[in-house]
Amino acid sequence: MKKLETLIDKKITKSILKYKMIEEGDKVLLAVSGGKDSMILAYYLAKKIKGFPINFTFKAIHIQSEFGNPAEMANMEKLLQSWGVDYEILEVGVIKRLKPGKKMNCYWCSTQRRTELLKYAVDNGYDKIALGHHMDDIIESLIMNMALKGKISTMLPILDYDRYDQAIIRPLSYVKEHEIIKMADHLNITKCTCQCGFADNSKRRDMRDIIQTMVDTHGDVVRENLYNSMSNIIPRYLPEE
Repeated sequence: MKKLETLIDKKITKSILKYKMIEEGDKVLLAVSGGKDSMILAYYLAKKIKGFPINFTFKAIHIQSEFGNPAEMANMEKLLQSWGVDYEILEVGVIKRLKPGKKMNCYWCSTQRRTELLKYAVDNGYDKIALGHHMDDIIESLIMNMALKGKISTMLPILDYDRYDQAIIRPLSYVKEHEIIKMADHLNITKCTCQCGFADNSKRRDMRDIIQTMVDTHGDVVRENLYNSMSNIIPRYLPEE
């Protein structure tokens, strides 16, 4: 397990340094859901502030809506405390914000929580907002946008807001989901899922199955190749609009 822990640490370092995600003196706000991805990122950021060549500080924030499991919340807080992570729980009433005649859905809830996250970062002087998306999330988004929207785009490792000074960063960009799952099991991170009945990730699951089929045939290198293809574009062999 020590080998895997070191591997993930190196991949996070590579992502931070290559994309210049964190700069000297940055204040980083980490969004934690309580699930494996964001909690793994919290664990590693807590380690990095102690010996990373770039000085930075970070705080974890959990945006709590009406949907949640008290047991999972308790486990999340226990782990964050054991890692010495400064954190805050911000309660947001999503349902009561719904306008008359509108139906609750996953996109609405996600948008409301993301809005509160950005507002907190702006109001409290944070430079970067860290999210727990990993390599699989990024390549699934790539395939999904190509297949269902007819465009080549995905989640960026770092994305500057147009109207704000803050930027979104994804330090797990080079980390694969199966690596996170193994590390989460080792750290006793309880699987945390949305408790509401509005979530619909069927399209993303379809893309995940397609990628897994390719991996089963050609090996795990398929994930790296899909990721690297986004920065290895050859215009000569692509049709013009």
